[in-house]
Amino acid sequence: MSKLQIVLSRMRARGGAAAILLSAALLFSADAGAQENVVRIGVVGPLTGDLAYGGQSQLRGAQLAAAEYNASQKNFKIEVIGEDDESKCDRAVAATRKLIARDKVVAILGNWFSTCSLAMVPITAQAKVPQYTVGIASPITQQGSEWIFRMALKTAVLNDAVIDHVVGKIGMRRIAILSSNEEVGKSLVDTTEKALKRHGLTPIAKEEFGRGDKDFSGQLGRIRALNPEGVIMGTGFQEMAIIARQFRELNVPGRLLGGDPIAGSARFLQLSGKHVEGLIFATPFIPVVDNPRIGAFVKAHQQQFSGDVPENWAAQMYDAVGMIAEAIKANGNKADPTQIRDFTKSFVSADKSYRGLIGNLYFDKFGDGSWQPIIGEVESAVPPKWKILGGL
Repeated sequence: MSKLQIVLSRMRARGGAAAILLSAALLFSADAGAQENVVRIGVVGPLTGDLAYGGQSQLRGAQLAAAEYNASQKNFKIEVIGEDDESKCDRAVAATRKLIARDKVVAILGNWFSTCSLAMVPITAQAKVPQYTVGIASPITQQGSEWIFRMALKTAVLNDAVIDHVVGKIGMRRIAILSSNEEVGKSLVDTTEKALKRHGLTPIAKEEFGRGDKDFSGQLGRIRALNPEGVIMGTGFQEMAIIARQFRELNVPGRLLGGDPIAGSARFLQLSGKHVEGLIFATPFIPVVDNPRIGAFVKAHQQQFSGDVPENWAAQMYDAVGMIAEAIKANGNKADPTQIRDFTKSFVSADKSYRGLIGNLYFDKFGDGSWQPIIGEVESAVPPKWKILGGL
């Protein structure tokens, strides 16, 4: 009888940054000493600091998928190696190089942070190792690399879905944008403007903020004076929570809109509280237990990780590891980065797609993943509860 465990194999430090090797392994009592065909997959992202929730989420999704595949077959064992970049892109690049050169990983998962994902793209392309990212900033897949795959819906898809819903079904016309001044925030502005233009509209305001900002009264005050019907905001976990609170405190008219799937995060709802209730957003995944496709994953994640409700990044990296494992199986249980890339590229349309947890996934020529986004509304922050408005 097998016993499934997530094993913390060892910890190591380099230059003060913790690098954690987490092995998602199945322990067999009957063949513990047998020679194993070990396949290593690297995960790069923030595992400590203010943004650790995102890096830990993508790591946990990868671990859970690896553990399930290890439990289902004995031809190879997947070992997941997590590297902490502390949300610093120079460390993300160094971690990527280390995983490829020293650990001989067959694929890189990451980054959770779009700016660092972008910094990693030249490294994985040069090394010819496939990279699977949950970063949503559009430029990530516009660098000419044939080794990058987006396991997330890019900002254009998400914002199109949100704008189509609030304009087409609710009738909003006066929409403002409040975004970060980082790459993903700039992408939010660009894609939202294009989505509004399709409806013959332009944003009534465009305001931005810096990472780590805590006072948004100036931006929100200027937006309030224009009497908005909706304010689309993003990105930054802490910043969006503060914006939601100040939005209510300043009595800004209209509704908050999510220019980021982060509103599907239970942690975000707990941090934001009642201020975020009513927010409409688009996301690749909502952790609803009563859905036959998603429910089993949510329950397994909670059981494995002390009741933790999975974020969408966990689901996306769960599917990334599943796709890699299926590629290896299709190659006679031999792990080859080029074959893994080509296997992923073979999913080119809805009819030729990878049936994953997040949907029937396929990729365009740039490596952007495609599937139907979910339109959700935050119904309750504590306990976290969402209403699905469309797409599932």
